[in-house]
Amino acid sequence: MKSVKTIMCAALLSLAASAYGQLLPAPVPEPLELNRGARQERPVQSPAVRITELQAVERARAQFGGNVLRITLVGEGENLRYQLRMEDEGKIFTVFVNAITGQVSGG
Repeated sequence: MKSVKTIMCAALLSLAASAYGQLLPAPVPEPLELNRGARQERPVQSPAVRITELQAVERARAQFGGNVLRITLVGEGENLRYQLRMEDEGKIFTVFVNAITGQVSGG
């Protein structure tokens, strides 16, 4: 806990600095104590990915053709899938490949 003397000195310094057009940095608040025991982490329960990124790219290119610009793993659980941004003759489109079953959708 800060003493009254410390608080008064900080207030006087702040007033003196503002008289000269200068600002002092705001005092840093004391850290809060967190009760880490109260929060429980939920385990991630997603099925194992059976389709690799390379397999997803091969399946998407076989169905739609074009070049892959980006691939990202999105979703969770049974809805885990690869999102591919693709380009073909100047047209950009999105294709999804289910990471578990390999089913291709979108385009």
